[in-house]
Formats: sequence, structure tokens, C-alpha cells
Amino acid sequence: MIKVVFFDFGGVIADEGWEKGLTEIAGIHGFDPGKFFEDACDVLWSTGYMYGRADEDTFWRLFAERYEFKMTRDEMRRVIFDRFAIRPQVIELIKRVNEAGLRTAILSDQVNWLDEFNDMYGFFGLFEKVYNSYRLGIGKKHPEIFPMVCAEMGIEPAEALFVDDNEGHIGRAKACGLNTVLFKDAADGIREIETIISI
Repeated sequence: MIKVVFFDFGGVIADEGWEKGLTEIAGIHGFDPGKFFEDACDVLWSTGYMYGRADEDTFWRLFAERYEFKMTRDEMRRVIFDRFAIRPQVIELIKRVNEAGLRTAILSDQVNWLDEFNDMYGFFGLFEKVYNSYRLGIGKKHPEIFPMVCAEMGIEPAEALFVDDNEGHIGRAKACGLNTVLFKDAADGIREIETIISI
């Protein structure tokens, strides 16, 4: 029996703005979008920014050592932020999950931006817990995060449903015993969640 539903943020609760935003920034500058995205991810992970071991200033400074930008940091930041559009149909789903008596939490690989998205849209109040890699110091690339968050919620992995758009994260969660939904299409993903938890 499912007791807790863990929702990813980018790609589930909101559009995946990181890749979309970087692709647009690359186009504005005439950079190769694939390489630009890979370099941004490399800086994100290699600095430890994803896990709160470096701050945002460090990320932008080291990224700017690889590229000559004609946009300001704030302009690029805004392009990325604007692509993280909240999905109203998922917000409504989360409300129905709560109304059905299940508990909900966010489990996201995000930086300090997640707090800013909440300041903008006010969705944290829908969740019992918010687990963010920037605050936890580990993320969904680490399999141990899944039993850890289940234990913190006081449940067994088999009592959890994990919803994410990343196949690697889904595979690791499933290997740890969680029920999973690979969320690639919003309509299909919502229907699958409704079926699993019978709402």
C-alpha cells in the first residue's frame, strides 16, 4: 500500500527549465547547444554546487571562464528560470493525492533556486517534506538517498511511490524497492499515478 508519493521538481512539477534555458542561451550566443549543456553540467557537478559545496557565484564565475558571454548573469538566470514553468495539472494532482489521505514530498536534484521557485509560486505548502540535493549534500545519483528519505518519512521503500522524468533515477529507486513512475508525458504520467494510488 502506497503511503507517500515523492515528486521530482524539474520535469514533473515544472517543465525541465535547466536544459531548455541553456539551449536558448546557447542559441543566442551561437554556441553548440550540446557542448554548452555538457559544460554547464560539468561545472555544476565538478564544483559541488549541486550538493551545496559551492555557491552560485562560484558556478557562474567558473562557467564564464569557458565562454565569453554577451548576456549578464541575471539575464541568463532569468532565461533559465522562465523555462521552469509550473504545471497546473500536476499541482491539482498533488492536491488530490493529499485529499486522498496520502502524504507527499519533493525529492529533487536542485540548487538554491528551488527555494526561489517556491518564493515565486508557493508550492512547498503542498508537501510534508522538501528534500533538495543542495540542502542534503547528496542527490539521486546516490542510491542511498532513497532508503534514507523513506526512513525519514517513517515508511518502508515498498510503501513509497517515486515520480521522476529521469530514467537513471527511476532505475536506482526501483532497485531500492520503491514503486516508480517514469514521468515523460504529463497526461500519461498523471493517469499512471491515479491508477497506482486509486484516486
